[in-house]
Amino acid sequence: MTPGLDPRPTRTRESTSKVRTGCSTCKSRRVKCDEAKPVCRRCAKGGRKCEYNTACAAPRPRNVITIYLPPARSQSVFFVNDRGLDFFHQNLAAKLDGQFHSEFWRKLVLQLSHSEPSIRYAVSAISVIYQDVEASFRHPAGYVDANPEAQQQWNTAVRSLSARIQTHPDSNLVPLVCCLLFTGIEFLRGHVESSLLHVRSGINILAALRHNSEAARGPGPMLPPSDIKAIEEHIVPIFSRLKILCSLAGIITPPIYTSTANEMSPQEDLGDSRLRLVEVLNACIPFIGKASLKAVLFQIDIDDLVEQAKLQIRLDAWREQLDELVERTQAASDPAQQEAVNLLLVHYKVIYIWLRVCTTAEETATDAYHTDFEELLQYAEKIAKPGVEMAAAQPLSFDIHILGPLYYTALKCRHPVTRRRALEMLQLAPRREGLWNAHHAYVTAKRVIALEERHINGNEFPDETSRLHGLPLPDDGSRIYNQGEIPFGARKFDHGIVLSPACPGTLEFVFRTKPWGLLGAWQTTTEYIKL
Repeated sequence: MTPGLDPRPTRTRESTSKVRTGCSTCKSRRVKCDEAKPVCRRCAKGGRKCEYNTACAAPRPRNVITIYLPPARSQSVFFVNDRGLDFFHQNLAAKLDGQFHSEFWRKLVLQLSHSEPSIRYAVSAISVIYQDVEASFRHPAGYVDANPEAQQQWNTAVRSLSARIQTHPDSNLVPLVCCLLFTGIEFLRGHVESSLLHVRSGINILAALRHNSEAARGPGPMLPPSDIKAIEEHIVPIFSRLKILCSLAGIITPPIYTSTANEMSPQEDLGDSRLRLVEVLNACIPFIGKASLKAVLFQIDIDDLVEQAKLQIRLDAWREQLDELVERTQAASDPAQQEAVNLLLVHYKVIYIWLRVCTTAEETATDAYHTDFEELLQYAEKIAKPGVEMAAAQPLSFDIHILGPLYYTALKCRHPVTRRRALEMLQLAPRREGLWNAHHAYVTAKRVIALEERHINGNEFPDETSRLHGLPLPDDGSRIYNQGEIPFGARKFDHGIVLSPACPGTLEFVFRTKPWGLLGAWQTTTEYIKL
C-alpha cells in the first residue's frame, strides 16, 4: 500500500433472500427470479429458455378418511389403566345387550366412555359393584365388604354429570345414558326406590324431548342428528322395557314415544318384533291393573270389555305377524334366533292369559287356560333347560326374561304338576331381572302352593275359598332383616357391604283370601318367609 493514498473501496454483494420456487434458469445463474409465468422477465429479456421444476411444487392435498374400529376382543389401549372399564368391555357389555343384537352397551356406551367423564366413571363404578356381587354369591355369609372404589367412582360420575348439564343444558344423550347406568347400579344393590327414581327421571326426559319436538319449531338449540338417532335406536327401547317394570310396581309414568313402523306392516326382524310386543305390553299392563281393581269390586262395565277386546285383537295380530316372520326368515333353523323366538312367545302367552282373566273376580278363571300355561312352559323349558347344570347366576339384567311369567304360572295355574314345573324353573332363572329377585320369587311361590293345597290331596284343584289373591312379584324391597342375619345396621349403612341376591334373610308377605266366598270379607294373614 502506498502511503498517502486512500485505500481501495471493498466491493460487497447485496444480500437477497433465496428463492426456491423460481425458474430453473435463474436458479442455475444464481439470480433472483420474479417467478412470472409462463416466462419470467429475466429469461424473456435475455432470450433464454425459461422452465419451472414441477417436482418442487407443493403437494396436492390428500383426502383423509377417519375410520372408527370398535374395541377388539383383546385389551385396547384405552382400557389398559382402568380395570373397571376393561371388565365392563370384556365381561358385561355383551351380557347386557342380550340376544336381540342390541349395540347399546357394546358400542354406544363404550364409545361415549372415551369422551364423557361422567359415563366413564359410571361404567367403572358399575363394573366394581358387579364384581362385588359376584363375590357375594361365592361367600358363605351371602355378603361381602364393598369395594370403596365403587362409591368413589360413582360420586365422581355424579359430579361430572352435574358439571356437564350446567355447561350443556340442552344435551340429552349423556344424561340419559348416565340415567341407565345409575339404574344398573341400584339394580345391583337391590335398592328398589332409588332405581325406580332413576327410571322415572329418564322417562321424564324422553317425554320432555318428545314434547319439544312436537312444539312449534322456533329459534333455539336443536339436538344433533347423531344424538337423535342414538336416542331413538338405543335409549327409547330400553326405557320402554323399564316402563313395564314401573307399571308392575304401580308407578305411573308418562308415555314413551316410539318411532316403530305401523303395527299392521310386516315385522322386519326379531328385534323389531320385540319392540312391537313391548309397545303392546305397555298398553295392556296399565289396563290390566285398573281392570283387576274394578273386577274385585264388581265394577267392570261395557267400556272395559270393549277396551279388553281391542287389546286382545292387537295382541293376536302381533302373534300372527311373528309367525309370518319366522316362516319368512326361517328363524327356527338358527338356535340363537329360536331361543329369542321362544322368549317372545313366553311373554306373549303370559299376557294373553292375564289380559283375558283380568275382568273377572274369580281366581279360578285361569283354569280355562291350562293348555296355554302348558305352552308357556314348553317355550320356557327351551330357555331354562331343566336338568342342565345351572349357569353362573346373572346379577344384572335390563331385560324382562322368564322370571315373571314363571312366577305367574306357579301362582295362577292350579294344576299341581304344571305349577311345580314352573317352580322348578324358577330356580334356574337369572338371579335378578331388573328389580325382580328369582330367589325371592321361588320361596314365595313355594309357600303359596303349600298354603293353597294344604287341604287337598292328589290331583285335586284348590277351590276358590282357599285361593290367595294379589301376590305381586317380590323384589329386594320385600326383604326384612333379623338380628344376626347380616352385620348390624347394614340396612342403613347401604354402601358398606354388598348383599347377594340369595343372601339369607326374611320376606314379609301379606296373603289375602276370601274364605266366605267372593262376596264375603277379606281375610289377611302376614307371614315371614325364611330365605
